[in-house]
Amino acid sequence: MTSDLRAGGAQVVAARAGGARAGGAARAGDLVDRLRDGRTLLVSPHPDDIAYSVGGLLALAGPLPRATLLTVFTRSAWALPRRLRKAGPQVVGARRRTEELRYCRLRGLADYRPLGLDDASLRGYDDVGELTADPAADPVGPALTTALVPALRDTAADTVLAPAAVGGHVDHLLVHRAVRAAGLPSATVLWYEDLPYAGQHPAPQVRRTLAEERGLTLRHTVEISGVLAHKVRGMYVYGSQTDDECVRQALGHARRCAADGHGAVERLWALPEEADR
Repeated sequence: MTSDLRAGGAQVVAARAGGARAGGAARAGDLVDRLRDGRTLLVSPHPDDIAYSVGGLLALAGPLPRATLLTVFTRSAWALPRRLRKAGPQVVGARRRTEELRYCRLRGLADYRPLGLDDASLRGYDDVGELTADPAADPVGPALTTALVPALRDTAADTVLAPAAVGGHVDHLLVHRAVRAAGLPSATVLWYEDLPYAGQHPAPQVRRTLAEERGLTLRHTVEISGVLAHKVRGMYVYGSQTDDECVRQALGHARRCAADGHGAVERLWALPEEADR
């Protein structure tokens, strides 16, 4: 565990707190205040998922001196640079850890907790298989539950941001299911749209996945136009994994989800019973 990281990076820009939207969505400013004032747990299946999916929100709210970044699958054989891939999982993992710590400093996050599990690339999946596999058949499930559930509870967070598993990546589905099964009665759990995967599917399909397959209700629509450059800067912190196409997909999704067709947003969802918390 690495704690007491010093704040750094993006200038905080005030959240534009528009009125309540359809689907029970609350004011963006309420969420920013909640993250600043409380204990926040950011659950990331892999290094980079938080930066891609809610990096605009964190740029608005930070620094967050009581926030924890909890990353589940931190061992990997995959990296964009071929030379890094050839160096092997130990070197890839060390590079990813360095990137995570840099992102924590950039966003002023207090604590980083890597769980050290093998990601899909080390469990025999290829690029197609990791997006089509049944998570219930993956033998990593018990180890994931053993590692993740105590970590979720130990942080005593009042707000948890976790993946909605849009796109069906097996690692994201495993984490999504584990967080739902953990039972966190003292915390409000908000589910983010997994990027870049959400940007790779038509918008109606993304909404169907969230509302029908996951049973979620739109809770927060956060305007991030004023901090897009800061979000992109955070994405490129993960240089071992981020390319221009990934950034385009993330920003394209943010822009198409803006209600008036202008601006850019990040959306967070909740289970119906938590939508009014």
